[in-house]
Amino acid sequence: MISTTEGIKDRLLQAITKAENEISKAKYSIKDHLDLIEPIKIMPYYGYGNEKYIFVKGRVLEKEKVKSKEEGVSKLKHIRNTYKRYETDEIPNILVKATYAGKELKIETDKEGFFDFEFEFDEPIDYEKHGFEVALELMDSKTEDDEMKARARIFVPDKDAEFGVISDIDDTVLVSQITDFISKLRLMLLKDASERSPFPGIAAFLRALLKGADGSGRNALFYVSGSEWNLFDLLVNFFEYQEIPKGPLLLKDKGTKGKFSINKNEYKQERISHILETYPDLNFICIGDSGQHDPEIYSQIVEKYPGRIKAIYIRDVSPDKRDKEIEKIAKKVKDNDVEMFLIEDTLDAARHCCDMEWINQGHLEEIESDCKKDKE
Repeated sequence: MISTTEGIKDRLLQAITKAENEISKAKYSIKDHLDLIEPIKIMPYYGYGNEKYIFVKGRVLEKEKVKSKEEGVSKLKHIRNTYKRYETDEIPNILVKATYAGKELKIETDKEGFFDFEFEFDEPIDYEKHGFEVALELMDSKTEDDEMKARARIFVPDKDAEFGVISDIDDTVLVSQITDFISKLRLMLLKDASERSPFPGIAAFLRALLKGADGSGRNALFYVSGSEWNLFDLLVNFFEYQEIPKGPLLLKDKGTKGKFSINKNEYKQERISHILETYPDLNFICIGDSGQHDPEIYSQIVEKYPGRIKAIYIRDVSPDKRDKEIEKIAKKVKDNDVEMFLIEDTLDAARHCCDMEWINQGHLEEIESDCKKDKE
């Protein structure tokens, strides 16, 4: 249940969002009327699919003023880049077409420029034939230099996948100190993708989970985070730089027309629910941290989807007082035959996975080696 304080925060967030939407709407209207809109483009995000279904999300924006990969930039320029990421000029109410396997869908972007496509097929999709990209195209233009086309990558679990993995990002994969607002702000403003730090061993751990016990499988991996879509390119660059395996990134947007809501807790629950319902025959390992409601959210998922969660690993990043709260949640989860572990480091989770034969001894040794390297 959401506390009074959380309720006030949610109402305040909704009020701020409404005000931002009105400002954005007025700004766009003026620019459009005066022909001041810069060239636009489609920003495709990672999608995912199963045998008969594909979900793809994206956004239509004025062309980004931030280069996706810029290493060695000054702190001042990095602050400017961060501002530009959050100051994106979205294009509302523009028609976008998506095409895959001979099927076309069209939808208008919402007031924040977002669009969602859901492909549903009667027969199993032949991914080997049709590939793992959805073609996107703008049905209208604003300038002569618009980028009218783009392609969205889709991730599909192997038919022989043993299990899936759902992981948070902030303070789970990426050291962000999200529980400390000042540290989070400093990290966001003063560090680029190459300067940010992963938790020791997390890249090797996630790679091991993807490979599975015999090392030859291809399990599914999803990232569910409270980070906003404005940071998508930064996170993708961070994952590439740190050799963290790729997977669909389900981030947060402030719009209310899309598939997912804006409530602080609900958006994660809805995203995780959508994943589990997309893959009804796949069970999942969940990874999160102690500072951002992950234990409560995963506990609710366990109750809603009995028998679907194999284990929950919660990284301990909060004060001791929080540990007692998590212990109570863990006991509740255990009543549903699921173990929730409060872990100090990645190696603790990896050892348990090895004991459960979800990864093998060779993986464990690699993770242990990477933990030592990452701590140096």
